Amino acid sequence: MAQTKKQNDFTGRQMQAGAAKAATEKQIAAAQVAEEKAAKEEEFQNSVFDLTQNTEQPTVVDEVVEVGVEMSNDSVVVRVSETIENMTVGHGNTYHFKAGGKYLVPKAVADRLEHLGLLWH
Repeated sequence: MAQTKKQNDFTGRQMQAGAAKAATEKQIAAAQVAEEKAAKEEEFQNSVFDLTQNTEQPTVVDEVVEVGVEMSNDSVVVRVSETIENMTVGHGNTYHFKAGGKYLVPKAVADRLEHLGLLWH
């Protein structure tokens, strides 16, 4: 039950109005954050990140590519089932993957991920 302030308690009424306004603003901010997070997640799910050129700064592939399709430059689009930090394949090739993401990787990396059972099918 909300506590009501006396008619002549100006400060109490102001605090009550301020609290109600702050609660409304907090709800609006939370809804905006949730919307932005959902948009980022959708963009992540629909993007293919190219790790064949630079593993530290992946670029987004503009064309539509299906998962599991082998490309002409001996690379494969894969979807990773688990988040992987600092996976090294070969000398000096370190990869970072986020679960559910689609990545364009060299065939050797795709084979290694498949061998470890880290790909979605």
